[in-house]
Amino acid sequence: MSNKTFLYLLTIFQMVLAIEDPVVELPNGKILGRQATTYTNTPYYAFQKIPYAAPPVGELRFKAPQPADPWDGILNTTYLDVSCYQGGLESDSEDCLFVNVYTPTLPTDNQNASLPVMLFIHGGAFIEGWSLDYQPDLFIDNEVILVTINYRLGVFGFLSTGDEVVPGNNGLKDQRLAIQWTHENVHLFGGDPEQITIFGESAGSASVAYQLLDQSSEGLFRAAILESGSFLSPWAYQRNARRIAFETAGVLNSTFSTSEDSNALLEFLQSVSADDLDAAAQQYTATVSTPWDNDVSQGLVYAPVIEVKNPDAFITKKMYGLLQAGNILKVPVIMGINSEENLLFNQDPVALQSTLEAWDNNLDLIVPNDMQITDSQQHADMAKSIRDIYTNGEPFGTRLGDGVRYSTDNTFSRPVTKHAELASAFTEIYFYQFSYDGLPGGISIHYDGAESVGHAEELSYLFCVSAMGCSFSDFTESDTVTSQRLIKLWTNFAKYQNPTPEVSELFQNITWSKLSVENGDFLYLDINEQLEIKNHIKAEVIQKWNNLYKSLNFTDFDTY
Repeated sequence: MSNKTFLYLLTIFQMVLAIEDPVVELPNGKILGRQATTYTNTPYYAFQKIPYAAPPVGELRFKAPQPADPWDGILNTTYLDVSCYQGGLESDSEDCLFVNVYTPTLPTDNQNASLPVMLFIHGGAFIEGWSLDYQPDLFIDNEVILVTINYRLGVFGFLSTGDEVVPGNNGLKDQRLAIQWTHENVHLFGGDPEQITIFGESAGSASVAYQLLDQSSEGLFRAAILESGSFLSPWAYQRNARRIAFETAGVLNSTFSTSEDSNALLEFLQSVSADDLDAAAQQYTATVSTPWDNDVSQGLVYAPVIEVKNPDAFITKKMYGLLQAGNILKVPVIMGINSEENLLFNQDPVALQSTLEAWDNNLDLIVPNDMQITDSQQHADMAKSIRDIYTNGEPFGTRLGDGVRYSTDNTFSRPVTKHAELASAFTEIYFYQFSYDGLPGGISIHYDGAESVGHAEELSYLFCVSAMGCSFSDFTESDTVTSQRLIKLWTNFAKYQNPTPEVSELFQNITWSKLSVENGDFLYLDINEQLEIKNHIKAEVIQKWNNLYKSLNFTDFDTY
């Protein structure tokens, strides 16, 4: 064999090795990734289970996250097998703070492709979900890097004693550190750190909204997408965190049912096993109502809080006031809702009927706690006024569609549209409603008088999370086109900070208008089988809700 032939074969071997076994050198050490292909056979590189923080165990439990320690050798990041604690999954672990990077290309010869980056924060009511559920195929095919993350959930991520001992919001602080890690390291994966868009759905969307309040993140990302959630959503904030912390500890040790010693609580909860603590949190949660049960106006049990001032504080003032004053990161935002969000939580007509009967028997349940009404007569009058919006004075009774509409508007439509209205005074907002009722969405229930697209249905068109995966061969042409439109709108926004930068047949030559409410308009993009710019989303209902809030004669809200 000639030297020339040997060198040629050696070069080919090295190229194949580089493709099959990509190694990236991070400041903390080297990592090994893997090659994969999308459903359209587009090659990409996957790096999973990269530590972005030190394991939050022992004395770091209930503390703000710390940067990951360096490692020796080459760390295997070709798979993800760990979720943050969420109720007894085999994959549950406290050592769960990992980031995944999926990239179409890697830098070569000191040349960086400088691709746009989209960092996704998963939902799950702050108590469940993990990054492995969200696959990168459609993003890779549109030439953007996808980053997904794990963050602490439930009692581990959102316990708070309401003081400096356990201030709370550690799940949000995990997210912030993951965003910072991405900004500092994504160039090593072919990404442009100045073109990062963060986005999320449900609790992930509320989390993105909270990240927009964090002034220390200025410059870490340049745009955001909020799918069905805001810090104004009533479920996205917990007013009674201290009581919940002690009652959770009381499941394991009854002395904490009457204790007020935060330091003793911290020391005790740091000493118990993660399994026992998780089980106690599950047991406690099962004993209290949730927003998806009768008490729809109260926050999720373990959720973000307003912290006392402390060195690691994430938020110390009410969200509504911060937004109203413009104390947000002024980056362009896409935000919106699905047409009937709470279909997801009301797919059993018998259970829904039971809920409506509970509301009729105790109408006070339908009044949002953020209205802060203490007078019993005023509270009762407000309850009737809210029901009147949906039933014209009649009991909810068997009006299942009206009950779902109330539930959707109270938990999603009203707070998200109010967020958009207030934010539009300070930054560019593109508002949407996802109204396309296709097979990939996975919700088939329908109630007379209600819309048809439930919570999280849009995710199937972005991440292939349906049972069919990314293959739309068994779906209709409209299903496929809707997926193509949605992913193109989102990735256009990441690339150009404009979802419709040019006229396109895919978008039926529609230009998505920025939201402006100065002249009484509320223009939004309705994403259905046909795209259409519409005005005044859920107009009559939203306006009636706003009038009820105005009648309270104060604006010192937290949620809305």
